[in-house]
Amino acid sequence: MTSLKNLVLKKITIFFGNLPFFKGQDRIVRFLYPPHKYKNLDKGEKFLVNYFGVKYKGITSNYIDWGVYFKGGHEKSLVNYFKNKISKFDYFFDIGANSGTISLPFIFEDNLKIICFEPLKYSFNKIEKNFEVNNAPSRHQLHRLAISNHKGNTKIHFSKTNENPGFASIDNYFKHQNLSTEEVELNTIDNLFKIKNKNLIFKIDVEGYEKKVIEGALEILKNNKVLMYLESRDEKTIDNLKEIGFKEKYIKFKGDKIQFLKNKKSQDILLQNF
Repeated sequence: MTSLKNLVLKKITIFFGNLPFFKGQDRIVRFLYPPHKYKNLDKGEKFLVNYFGVKYKGITSNYIDWGVYFKGGHEKSLVNYFKNKISKFDYFFDIGANSGTISLPFIFEDNLKIICFEPLKYSFNKIEKNFEVNNAPSRHQLHRLAISNHKGNTKIHFSKTNENPGFASIDNYFKHQNLSTEEVELNTIDNLFKIKNKNLIFKIDVEGYEKKVIEGALEILKNNKVLMYLESRDEKTIDNLKEIGFKEKYIKFKGDKIQFLKNKKSQDILLQNF
């Protein structure tokens, strides 16, 4: 494809990706410029774009980055939701941070400390670069670490050819075949932080490992006011959070805004204990 044709196609794809939400929008954008066509995370087109007022460095063969480039972010409605509340919070714990699409927009928020955890080396390198390209304040922390309910080491499963590095998981949650593995360090939030009487945001997206994340963070969750975004289908995990004072709301991402659901048919949940 010539550079001119490619440029026109990208502009058309961006146009559809940034229209107000409509049914079938994602399917059209994927058809015009499919992120899986490269079958290699490093073979796409590199880019640097404005993303919620900060710089974002990515590549179009990575599904997360592809979403930023063509749609303004897969979860831009969640970022907008946090944006309207962020001034009230002291800490942002981004657990399963990937390339930083959820917490990166808030690096210049006054008096907010962002603490990111991403165990996969590939994704950790990306979030490091995105914080560096923005000259992020030194108060923020990036940890190449998997959060669990104990300290130790384990292996994380990931694909070198799948376009979505977000599928990486400790328990091989998606049951993919022929995966690669790398060793990662485990620790708990309660081991690492002793925080009380603060306002915290917790974002937990760990592909089926959320039960252990929460078990290792019970003290900090009990002793602070917490707004949590949790991706989970584990009803027992939700029940455990409700036992320590959390109330849940099931949501759906819909363009720029979150849609609150009347039923529980969603894996995307907002919880708070205040």
